[in-house]
Amino acid sequence: MIISDNTPPSPAKSNAALSNLQPSLESPPPAYGPVVGPSEQQHRQYQPYAGSPSSALSNVLRSPMDHYTDVEANGSRRRESPGKRFCKAFAVAILIYVLVAIFFGTIKMNGQQSRTGWHNDFAIPNGIAVISCTRGSEMQNSSTGWDSLQSIDFSHELLAKSSSNGFGYGTVQTSLSLPLSSETLFLLSRGPSSSGNLRIKSSSTLEEGTARVDVRVSYAEFAKRDFSLLRRTSVCLVHKKQGKRKQVGVGLFTSRDWPSSPYPRSQLQYDVTLVLPESRGPSILRINAFETDLPNFHHFFTQSLDEFVTFGELILKAGNGIVNAASITAENATIHTSNREINIRSLTSNTVSLYTINSEIRGHFIISQSIDIKAVNAKVKANIELYPEYPNGGGSIILQTTQKALEAIINIHNPSYFSNFFNFSSSSIPSKPSSTYFISASNKNGIVDVSVPLLPPDSALNLTASSTNGRVTTALPATYEGSYSLLTTNIVGEVHIEHTEDPEGLERKRLWDSNKGNGKDIRGSVYWDRSNRNKGSVVLKSANGQAELFL
Repeated sequence: MIISDNTPPSPAKSNAALSNLQPSLESPPPAYGPVVGPSEQQHRQYQPYAGSPSSALSNVLRSPMDHYTDVEANGSRRRESPGKRFCKAFAVAILIYVLVAIFFGTIKMNGQQSRTGWHNDFAIPNGIAVISCTRGSEMQNSSTGWDSLQSIDFSHELLAKSSSNGFGYGTVQTSLSLPLSSETLFLLSRGPSSSGNLRIKSSSTLEEGTARVDVRVSYAEFAKRDFSLLRRTSVCLVHKKQGKRKQVGVGLFTSRDWPSSPYPRSQLQYDVTLVLPESRGPSILRINAFETDLPNFHHFFTQSLDEFVTFGELILKAGNGIVNAASITAENATIHTSNREINIRSLTSNTVSLYTINSEIRGHFIISQSIDIKAVNAKVKANIELYPEYPNGGGSIILQTTQKALEAIINIHNPSYFSNFFNFSSSSIPSKPSSTYFISASNKNGIVDVSVPLLPPDSALNLTASSTNGRVTTALPATYEGSYSLLTTNIVGEVHIEHTEDPEGLERKRLWDSNKGNGKDIRGSVYWDRSNRNKGSVVLKSANGQAELFL
């Protein structure tokens, strides 16, 4: 923790200095007058207790009944004027007040309260403890500056006008080290005008057991403003208070009193790179937990991370920032953002949770237990591969959005196909696992299109797909056996039987029971073995839209 050098003088030293400034008091002066004013009452309030190191101030804080006299040059004694005595007393009272205010850290300057430790003026969350901080103004200048100012989106006219007024920009940088043995590594940012990019890469020269965080701060500043961008930003080594330094990370903070700007975008940008060591052995690096809480930051993982690192717990939060990743492997993964897209080329995890608003979610997800994709006013396009974690299978898939299309292709595999990743022994997996899988897809004012091309034999599938003011379409494989129902309001539903060949090669005939009713409430069953007619369940619902089922 960095502590300010502006430590106030101790009360004892200050009071001793005051006592040396007082006139000689060897003999009592004459009467000063009977009037007791407000300033004298204030003096009594700050009078030190007897025997304290500040008792010398008792000579300063005399009772109004004490007598002061001055000796003129001719030896005659004259009485000091009441106005002069009042001014002296008032000055002493102000001095005492200032000393007390400094001692308790409550003095105000320029309308802002001064705190112990300059980093307390930054937007640091309550649950975060600071180990050390570096201001932007204390960082090293970087030879790599902004390639252009387009990221700030200044107009050419504004740039030309501002250049003549002293417009300037530049880049500074710093680096911090984090121990990979920590329970959790995390990155967070807080404060106005805090935005930027995060990347992760590997290095063969980095020491084993240590991660490095490189932070580059690019800034654009208008000299005529009484304001310093770099002094109002800091990069800190922090830890979570509840973690007792077992959860360590890097915090990017800007000052709480960041003024409003007439310019269209922020004048400060962070470029953060998490550098991880390449494994020296046959196994790749594993990080217990990695978290980001970076509002207005883009997460660009263009390198395939699973080539050199896997994560236990992976949590990425990037409000108003894109999350774009080539390939990630984690035991559990959570990715949340808003107003920007989530685009994952490949994510392998036991459980996955994705959320965004006003932008698209798309990607290829390989899971063993569950996936939960929720969006608002956003298109969802997911390709999901479910490899059950346990030999008897089972898994859950939840898809939800509004206003935009929801499209998903879901393949449910036999556990033996993915035994290497989950360390299963193929001999322990039954040839016909008995398992139940749950799929729920819902939309409001948008279509739902869910296809399940692959389902293990003897597996039970419970699927619900629904929409308001949108079409619902579902396609299932020949291995599906169970009931189905289509419920619509204004448009007649349709069921199509397309698979007639026995998927197990036993030359069984596919049976089909159906009760169409009025076409808006269609119920029935499809099966290869009559004992399986109610094994699974498929329900399609659409208000003001059509429902179609392909079997």
